[in-house]
Amino acid sequence: MYMSNIDIIYEAINSFGSVGIKKSELRKMFSEETFEDDLNNLVSQDKISVSKKGTYIYCWGKKFYLEYLLSSDIKFRYLYESILGIQSKLNNYSDSIFKYVEKIDCELAEVKSSFIRIEEKISSLKGDTALIDDNKNSITLDDFKEQFDLIIAEKSSSIGWLELSSIKEELCGRCDLTNTEFYSLVAELIETYPEKYELSSGGYEGVVLRGIIHGFVRCIC
Repeated sequence: MYMSNIDIIYEAINSFGSVGIKKSELRKMFSEETFEDDLNNLVSQDKISVSKKGTYIYCWGKKFYLEYLLSSDIKFRYLYESILGIQSKLNNYSDSIFKYVEKIDCELAEVKSSFIRIEEKISSLKGDTALIDDNKNSITLDDFKEQFDLIIAEKSSSIGWLELSSIKEELCGRCDLTNTEFYSLVAELIETYPEKYELSSGGYEGVVLRGIIHGFVRCIC
């Protein structure tokens, strides 16, 4: 069965699942002059999402991008699960709708509010899925690591542990980063240098690993 070049690129992106693939790596696999046009076509057909992850541009199949957001963005996951819970409750109430009219009215108000927040999230994601020039990263991982290490050296206690939120406040100001960009870079830093850093669970915000917030960090070498 004949497959077009667009179909081949689409299958290649999906093969990486929720991890996604760097756009730069994908370009190496498909060096044809039509690569950018093919990628744009997949975006316009709503088959893939292209977004920033750390300091790189990544590509995901549409269904896998939702999995990535649910695993990496705890606020998005809580909102998504809240809406699913409300939908489940509405289904359960269908047999006794008149008895629960007042309660359902409140639930519907929550659903409306939730969908407004979802629409705002989707609007921001649409901005991210524009095909951004790979060379426009605001900060490299090496530069981020240098600043990150300096703040740890300045602020860490005698036992070495430091809240990520306190590092974020100073580093975001220095490097003009958003909260999401900061934690994405921290996750990438830990993944790249697992022998240098150790995370600990706790805190109100941090890097989410296996569904648990890790809000403390220390250097181990």
